[in-house]
Amino acid sequence: MSSSSLVRLGGGLASAAAGILLLLGHVLNLGGDPEYGTALGGSLVLAAHVALVFALVALYAAQAEQSGLLGSLGMVLGVIGTTLVSGVVLVEIAGASGADVDAVFAAGVSGVLSVLGGLAFFVGLILFGIATMRAGIFPRWAGLLLIVGDVVFGMGDFFGSAAPIVFVVGALITCAGFVSLGVILLSRKSGAPAQHNPGA
Repeated sequence: MSSSSLVRLGGGLASAAAGILLLLGHVLNLGGDPEYGTALGGSLVLAAHVALVFALVALYAAQAEQSGLLGSLGMVLGVIGTTLVSGVVLVEIAGASGADVDAVFAAGVSGVLSVLGGLAFFVGLILFGIATMRAGIFPRWAGLLLIVGDVVFGMGDFFGSAAPIVFVVGALITCAGFVSLGVILLSRKSGAPAQHNPGA
């Protein structure tokens, strides 16, 4: 199996898995601690972020020439952000399990990293979605789903007690984007030229 086939297969599976795990994790978090969710839900969200590292790199590779600097920046920020967010989610899992973790997010280096991680992922996914829409390799609506899902998810912090519901809605839209991109990547024939179709 060629390296391009491995990237296509692994990246497609990682993208679809990341979307599904993200959605399931946030749905499960609805029944847990208002701030930290559930340990199982958090574990699925953590697995989703790990898968996203591979998904973003593979999806970028599939459209690298067409997505240009914007795609590169979105991918790099997305990977850095999702890596840092993985650490945040790990602490949230401990909080959902009953550990006192409030001080971890309160101040210091860990507090700064949690904010920077979330911001990098938020901005990176928006840029990646825009680059995907402009590149024309994947359907424009798939890139739009990433942007809309990311924005809805980011708004969750402003909804107080309703935040978990908003997170689920954001995760659902983001899930649709990543699953769609993964399925399209998996269906692409190895070695087949990319189709530039801006109107898709």
